[in-house]
Amino acid sequence: MHRPEPASSPDASVRSTDTDALVSRASAASLGYLSDPFAPLFLTPALRRSTEKRPPLINIGTHARTWAIDALVAQFLADADGGERQVLSLGAGTDTRMWRLIDKAKLEGRPWACRRWIEVDFEEATGGKARTVVGKQILKDPLGDAIRIEYGGTGLTSAHYALVPGDLRDFASLSKTLTSPPPSDPTGPPLLDPSLPTLLLAECVLVYLPPETTSDILAWFRQTFASGSAVSYDPFGLQDSFGKVMIRNLATRNLALPGAATTPSLDSLSGRLLTAGFATASSLSIKQIRESVIAPDELARVGRIEMIDEVEELNLVLSHYAITWGSFGAGGISLGSRNDD
Repeated sequence: MHRPEPASSPDASVRSTDTDALVSRASAASLGYLSDPFAPLFLTPALRRSTEKRPPLINIGTHARTWAIDALVAQFLADADGGERQVLSLGAGTDTRMWRLIDKAKLEGRPWACRRWIEVDFEEATGGKARTVVGKQILKDPLGDAIRIEYGGTGLTSAHYALVPGDLRDFASLSKTLTSPPPSDPTGPPLLDPSLPTLLLAECVLVYLPPETTSDILAWFRQTFASGSAVSYDPFGLQDSFGKVMIRNLATRNLALPGAATTPSLDSLSGRLLTAGFATASSLSIKQIRESVIAPDELARVGRIEMIDEVEELNLVLSHYAITWGSFGAGGISLGSRNDD
């Protein structure tokens, strides 16, 4: 029998960070920083009733990180050239990116080139998300045929989507699940097809894992797929006074960052992809992305939503978070730089 873990356990604390991210996305969307009609569907009744908004600093950071990751994922899928691609999202929680990007593709009259979008998280997270998804028609519609609750009620599979329960720290076991058929169709195709270009997505996930686990995941990904790309969002450079205060504050919530010591710089973030065998890898801080990648008219639009007085604090925070991307095999993705001219 599965016994509920204490609310104060380290794993429960890590899962609580997904609620923080969900509330931040819903807050940013409600104010117009980004479009996400799906985030409120995952809020608890108490959170839906709350009128509390995130401060401008959080909303601006949420916009920039979301904009950059969306751009890279959309670029990966747009490069399909009539073929199929697939996405593996680690520690996805209540992420709504798949639904948002499908919605955007429909509005722009573009085909959806993703064979299957797979999300992995603790079973407590995937079980709750599976129940929400099957209970909302707007969430069920894009999933394709054969929607089934799987893995003892803690996951879901369909023609185009899967929610897979698993502990990333036991990746040897989880990787077998990901490259096997779903339980409801044991003779069918595997969840992930190793012959297809695949995107690995890890949004504020790897810092919560032991460095050796991250290395194992990246090595498995590089060795399993013929071609692929990876996108991650991570804190870095936490050895300074800002980082030390952040780590102390997280400790009061029973949160530790075992991966932080190995990412002191932007080069260390891209370097771990190169060490795993990726052909190319780059990293930019969120501050750099706002300064050199996001279009000026988009920054101006965002700047009109709320006034922000703490510009120095904003830049300090954004200079400690980064987007990293890399590729191997055919194709590749890149944020590039905007042309201000």
